[in-house]
Amino acid sequence: MKHLPIALLCAATVAVASTPVRAESPSATGPFIGISLGGAGLMPRSIGLAETGETEHDNGVGKLTAGYWFSPHWGVAASYIDMGEFTQTYTSGSFSGDVRSLGLGLLGRVPITDRWSLIGKLTLTHNRGKQTSVTGDTAQFPKLSGNSTQVVAPGLEINYQVNEAASIFVEAESRGKAASKLDTAYAGIGLRWRF
Repeated sequence: MKHLPIALLCAATVAVASTPVRAESPSATGPFIGISLGGAGLMPRSIGLAETGETEHDNGVGKLTAGYWFSPHWGVAASYIDMGEFTQTYTSGSFSGDVRSLGLGLLGRVPITDRWSLIGKLTLTHNRGKQTSVTGDTAQFPKLSGNSTQVVAPGLEINYQVNEAASIFVEAESRGKAASKLDTAYAGIGLRWRF
């Protein structure tokens, strides 16, 4: 299961390579799906304990997206990100948890050339931070787990249209809070198919 996102990205690369090379404007309308791989920024804020190091994150992060472009400039997208497990160590113990994020975003697209476009995102997210293990003094740790729903901005994407059906993109976005003292962000590179 750990290698599933990598296998999906490899299969997607083969699919992109086998599609026709005729490029269309990056401003095409209609439905799309996408997958990206990247990294999560899991940033615990101060919980009243002294930290003894950086937050440790165990693996890469995968994001799945499905959406629809209503016009050359406006669209919507639903997304799911599994941000994996993280551990933060303090002088009096450690907290381990995992984070998952669902999002519904409004997309704004500005074509730069016939193949390049810039996409801005405003996203309503629902994040869940879940405790997987703790050691030591646990009194402050509930602040690092829970659920949170909020609107986050900005998200930014640079998109390159490979052919009429596929594009490659690089994205970065805040995903908001996953708990009262845990902020999240995502950055990745991915493939998108329009059909």
